[in-house]
Amino acid sequence: MEPPSPWKRPSEVMKLHKLKKRKQALQERMKQPLKSGTVETNQEDLDFSRILNNGKRKNPFSKDNNQQSKNLKLDENTQLDESNDKTLFALLKLPTKIVEKPPQEVDTEKLSTFSNLLQKFTADHTVETLHVEKKYKHLPIDWALKNKLRLMSPKPFAWTSKLKASEEASGITGFVRCVDTATSPTVDTSPRARFHQSCLYWQHPHLPWLDLYPRSSGKVTATSFMATNEEVKQALHTEWTESFRSLFQLLRALHCPYFYVCANTFTCLFRAAGMCGLSEPCALITPTTRGFRQTLRQEDVEFTMPLRPDNKRKLNVSDEEKPKNSSFDSCYDTMDDAKSQELLDKEDDEDDPDQFLSQLGLETEVIKKINVSQARLNNNAESSVDTAAESLVFVKGADAQALFNFLLNCKSIVSPTGPFAGVPPTLLSPTAFHGGTLQSLKVRENTIHSDSNKYYSIELRGPILPTTIHTLFNVLKSSSLAQFSATFAHHQHTLAFSWAANNIIKDELVEDNEPNHFTKAFNKENLSDCGMSEQMLQYFCSADPNIIKQLDSVKYNFEDKTYTW
Repeated sequence: MEPPSPWKRPSEVMKLHKLKKRKQALQERMKQPLKSGTVETNQEDLDFSRILNNGKRKNPFSKDNNQQSKNLKLDENTQLDESNDKTLFALLKLPTKIVEKPPQEVDTEKLSTFSNLLQKFTADHTVETLHVEKKYKHLPIDWALKNKLRLMSPKPFAWTSKLKASEEASGITGFVRCVDTATSPTVDTSPRARFHQSCLYWQHPHLPWLDLYPRSSGKVTATSFMATNEEVKQALHTEWTESFRSLFQLLRALHCPYFYVCANTFTCLFRAAGMCGLSEPCALITPTTRGFRQTLRQEDVEFTMPLRPDNKRKLNVSDEEKPKNSSFDSCYDTMDDAKSQELLDKEDDEDDPDQFLSQLGLETEVIKKINVSQARLNNNAESSVDTAAESLVFVKGADAQALFNFLLNCKSIVSPTGPFAGVPPTLLSPTAFHGGTLQSLKVRENTIHSDSNKYYSIELRGPILPTTIHTLFNVLKSSSLAQFSATFAHHQHTLAFSWAANNIIKDELVEDNEPNHFTKAFNKENLSDCGMSEQMLQYFCSADPNIIKQLDSVKYNFEDKTYTW
């Protein structure tokens, strides 16, 4: 038989600890003086003289006895409750009159009890929630492309999917001619015609058997004949080149406010001068890779990365200007020209790092390994933001023209294999251009029942442009709907367009110490023919970065005519 182990298990230790605490509590309770009422009751219960003298015994199940027993239990529980002040003072053998105060003098709000703290936290959280959910008079601008939009209202909408011939014609005419159907006397101004007009957009190329937006590599389609037929590929590329050139010329002439170029691996947004308060045309590309940015540097396209941290925000520098022994990547240089020149002069005065290492006695092979390791570290540092929001590239002015020339002649933007083999990038625009195909969003109406409430729903599918959202909401506001809400499904890679707007505008204000207000006003007036209403144009040309927000859901209240998102 094995001797008992000197070690004890945690469960046994806890049992002994609990027994010890119970024993101490029992001893303390035994020391407490019993109440007179309790002693008398016990004496009455133990008094057998009445039974021996043929006295009538009380019924133990009577209502009075039950009430007395309940009171007894309450007194015992109150007496043994360790959270009670009387019990605490009894254990400490202090007089209980010290804590006996009138109830009205106790300020329960200042007590740090769990309920008070919970109520305070809930109240603070409610205040913060109310502070976040502000009401605004204007709908913000979201430059991200949307794939789907769902409208919901407790009342039916003022249109249906079946349009009359006059309504469809008026909507198309107003959109193609950039006419506001709400004020034009020559076209149909009904809500159905205006709704149909807000659902139209221009696209190139248009292949009915292939969904060109959004481009998903997971979709398998029969496009092998395009990858093998050189004549088809060349014809598509030629038409796309003419359409892209026409669209960019319209942008420069301020007849097109913006357009999107949706390639297989990136999305580019071109904006005309005057949009967002910028006096020059600009372009944003996201996501990008290290190889793509290196190609832009080789083509002398200067760019910045607004979503990078302040200490890594950059202006690209050519390889000839980069210091040989710099430990940072060339595209992360944030110094101005004077500081850069001063640094280069100092670098010229110093010895070659390879020569310095050779003087230390290192062999040539070891020096080569060190250089290779350093180059690999630099490449990894630059590649860390690839395909992320921080990889967004921003160009403006003459560099926007250089970027257009680069994309126009770049053959790598057309995939040679896969479902989109030989298909050039998709061009999306709110205004007409050469080769553009007039397309409409897919509209589907439905009725939803939730919590015994009936809601009317309209779902729009397709590339939803920023101006489409504002035009559609203007139509909804003019209808008799008391309130409605909208939820959006984003094209995830384009969310960086809205995120970078704040940094872009701030950087432009820092560079323009003396802004040319005449140029901005001139650009704004010339944009009056781009198909946007005067009020919407005033809003899109504002230089306030706070009006550019990411929209996930929006609610409109007709009573005070405010938005909440």
